[in-house]
Amino acid sequence: MPELTQRATTGRLPLLLVLALLPCLLSNSCASSRPARLAYAGKSLSPEAEGAYQFLVYQDLLRQGKKDEAAKVLAGLNQSQPSPETAVELANLQWGQNEREAATKTLETAAATYPDSRQLVLYLASAYQMRRMPDAAVAALTRFVTAHPGDAQAVRELASLLEEAGRHKEALDTLSRIPEDGRDATTLYLMAKASAGLGRKDAAIALLRRAVAADAALTAAWTELGALLEEKGDLAGAEDCYRKMLAQDEDSPEVRAKLARVLIRQKKPDRAVKYLEEGPPDKARLLDAMSALLEAGYVKQARQVLARLAAAIPDSPDLPFYQAVIAYEGDKKPKEALAILAKVPPENPNFDKALSFRIQLTSEMGNFAAAQALATEARNRFPDRKEFPALEAVLYDKRGDTAQAAVILKEATATWPEDMDLLYRYGVALEKLKRHDEAKAVMEKILDKDPTNPDALNYLGYSLAEEGKDLETALAMIQTALAKEPDNPFFLDSLAWTLHKLGRNAEALAAIERAIARGVKDAVIWEHYGDITAAAGKKAEAQKAYRTALELGSDNPGDVKKKLGAL
Repeated sequence: MPELTQRATTGRLPLLLVLALLPCLLSNSCASSRPARLAYAGKSLSPEAEGAYQFLVYQDLLRQGKKDEAAKVLAGLNQSQPSPETAVELANLQWGQNEREAATKTLETAAATYPDSRQLVLYLASAYQMRRMPDAAVAALTRFVTAHPGDAQAVRELASLLEEAGRHKEALDTLSRIPEDGRDATTLYLMAKASAGLGRKDAAIALLRRAVAADAALTAAWTELGALLEEKGDLAGAEDCYRKMLAQDEDSPEVRAKLARVLIRQKKPDRAVKYLEEGPPDKARLLDAMSALLEAGYVKQARQVLARLAAAIPDSPDLPFYQAVIAYEGDKKPKEALAILAKVPPENPNFDKALSFRIQLTSEMGNFAAAQALATEARNRFPDRKEFPALEAVLYDKRGDTAQAAVILKEATATWPEDMDLLYRYGVALEKLKRHDEAKAVMEKILDKDPTNPDALNYLGYSLAEEGKDLETALAMIQTALAKEPDNPFFLDSLAWTLHKLGRNAEALAAIERAIARGVKDAVIWEHYGDITAAAGKKAEAQKAYRTALELGSDNPGDVKKKLGAL
């Protein structure tokens, strides 16, 4: 609830009342209010003077910290001499005392009495929003805008709520009510947001350019414009956008980080580092830039950024961890990274991350026994962290002991029964152990808790397709999974395989080609690719697919070789 400006007292107070209140107003003391009230007692005041006096008493009590007494006085004033301003003041006081329902009720009652008060309606909508009642907030503002279609501020507030709720078309339609000559920078910005939400990126960019031309200080519009230009691939335009933002606020580490990322994407790492070094040493932004440099392969510049952080914050507990990241990601020296991580003491706040990294590196280097010991240490040190049993289960699975992995995951799901990732991992382990019915039951349990969980939907859909059962249901499940992850190659493979089983081979071929295009190295997917291309009469593609499946270590090489020989 926004803080309110104290209401100015209307009208002039009688001289006697002013003199009686003078000690109270000068001292702000608790003792002063009693003489003032005694001096006032028995005097006949006009309603206006009475209201002014009660408001001063309320303010005096508030200054003394007596909020409950102050609220009673103000509630009485709101009853005897109601006004939009008094209602807002009372609601704000109630909200500050965590009486949110009472504050909302105060505003609702006042809004019904004064439906033309924009201030009241805006406060009421704000209260609804903060109580997570967005539909009520929209309804309150809609009523006001319907009655006052020319109130541009109220129209903008309504559109902002609609946009926040993802109702982009309604937001744009609402803003379109504002005449062209009345559309200020904020209106244009909100129209751009709604247009972008509807996928109209070019229109959004044009509106944002108009918005920043109308108000160069509108940071939100610049930020949105830069992001859309980046998304469109106009990196030079985005760079220009962030430079103009930086010209307005040279100390903004966030803008410097955005500019640095755009420069990195344009293969200008040295200029990116220059901008970072010129700004304040913001740890989060420097680490973000370092990650971007490493991802792009600029190891030297990543070191420069880390050196900047080390010089600015020499005792930062993050330094050893990120030194190890550079050694591993940049220099491809896992042993050196391990040596750095081993020196991270348990009291370091990044010790858990360092331990997790050590487990990963040790496992990658093939030392599963050492990795297992580290995983056990991690589980003992951090019993409340679910990622460590998951890591230990992965290690057992890699060593060929999937049964022990399943035991660990079963225990973890008992500790964290609402964690869908752990449940899914457990289901996969059961599937690998050929305990199909149990695996299916786990996946169904996931869907009971999360009906749109893409992994469980894909698993069950693919299982039905493999069994050749209820293929239409299988197809619907897999399509729902793909709606959440449209480029997941495993989901695309499931889709292709189900379509193939349904005899819809042209669609199956299109789906499996999308999966292969993702660069996936999975023997099953390549075998499916071979089956589908063979059915389509594409002999050369099928031969290549089967050979690739064999190279990737197919679980049934004999069957794949037979298919290859039959072509």
